[in-house]
Amino acid sequence: MTEKKTLIFVCLLTLMLTTSPIFFDIYRTAAFNTVPHDDYASYLLTLIGQDDKIPGAPFAYRIISVAVAIPFYYILPTYTFTNLSNVDTAYLRATQALSFSSYVSLVLTAVIIYAISRKQFLATRASSLIVGLLTFFLSNFISKVGIDPFAILIISLLVLWLKNPLIFAPLVLVSMGINEKIPIIFATILAFRFVNSITQRRRFTFYVQLYSSCLAVVGYFAATLILKIPGNETHTNPTLFLANLQSSLIYTISLKGLFLNALPVLVLSLVVVFAIKSRRQNSFHVSDVSGLFVLLILALIADVVYNVGRVVMYSYPLFLPAVACFIDDVLKLESAPHGTS
Repeated sequence: MTEKKTLIFVCLLTLMLTTSPIFFDIYRTAAFNTVPHDDYASYLLTLIGQDDKIPGAPFAYRIISVAVAIPFYYILPTYTFTNLSNVDTAYLRATQALSFSSYVSLVLTAVIIYAISRKQFLATRASSLIVGLLTFFLSNFISKVGIDPFAILIISLLVLWLKNPLIFAPLVLVSMGINEKIPIIFATILAFRFVNSITQRRRFTFYVQLYSSCLAVVGYFAATLILKIPGNETHTNPTLFLANLQSSLIYTISLKGLFLNALPVLVLSLVVVFAIKSRRQNSFHVSDVSGLFVLLILALIADVVYNVGRVVMYSYPLFLPAVACFIDDVLKLESAPHGTS
C-alpha cells in the first residue's frame, strides 16, 4: 500500500511538473488581459479586505470559486513580467492566485476523470489515461482565465461521488455558491434518470441526490431574490428569451460564432456519440445527455453572445469517462480485475 501511495504521489507530481507551463499561460493571459475575461481578481481582494468592489450578478454569487484562491494569494511568491507596466502588486498577486487555482483544478480534473473511468466504468488504465489527458484539450474551449476550471472540477467530483449521498448532497448544496450551472446540471440529469426509471419500471436509488440538487437550485434563486445584486438582468428576464434566442443564433452563424459557439458543441456531441456507442452494459446513462441540452438552452436564451460553447462544455465530465469504454471496445482491450488499479 505504501508503494502504491508513493507511485500515485510521483505520478501526480510528474503531471504537475510537465503541465506547469499551462499555469504560466493562464497567468500571462490574465495579467496582460490579452483575451476578454471576467474580473474576479478585484473580488478576491475584496474578500481579503484589500478592496471594496463587489461584482454584479451572477459573478458575486460565485463567491466560493473565488475564495478557494485565497490561500494561493498568501502562499505563492509573486511572479512578475518584464513587459508588464504600471503594476498593482496586490491585484497581480490576486490574478496569480486565481490562475494557479484554475491550473490546479485542471490537473485534478484529469486525475478525477481517470479515477471515474477506472473505478466506475472499469476501463483499462490506457484508455482511462487517454480520456484523463483529453481534459487538457477540452479545457481550451472554456475560460481557463477565470473560474471555469474549478467549477468543472466540482462537477467531476460530483460525478465521482454520485452514488455516495453523504458526500454528494453537501457538495451539491455548497455548489450553489460555486457556480449556478452545477446544481442545474445535476437536478436535470437526475430528474431525467428518475423519469427513465419509472418508464422502464426500474428502481430509482438517487432520491437524496435528486432532492439535494433541486434544493441547491431553489437555494440559488432564493439568494438572488433576497440579495438582489444587480447585473445581467436581460439574461434572466423571461420576456426577452425569444429575442435572446434570435440574437444567439445570429452570433453563432458568424465566423467567430462558428468557432466559439458551434465548434465546442460539435466536439462535445462527438464525445457524447462515443460514450453512447460503448457496448459495455450500464456504462453510460443516455438520459444524462439532458445535462448538455439544458446548458445549451440556457446559454441560447440568456444571450451569452460568444460563450455558448464555453457554457455547454461544462457538461463534459458527464460523458468523458464512458469514452474510455468506447476506446477499449474499439481496441478490444480488457480491463484488469476491479480493484487492481
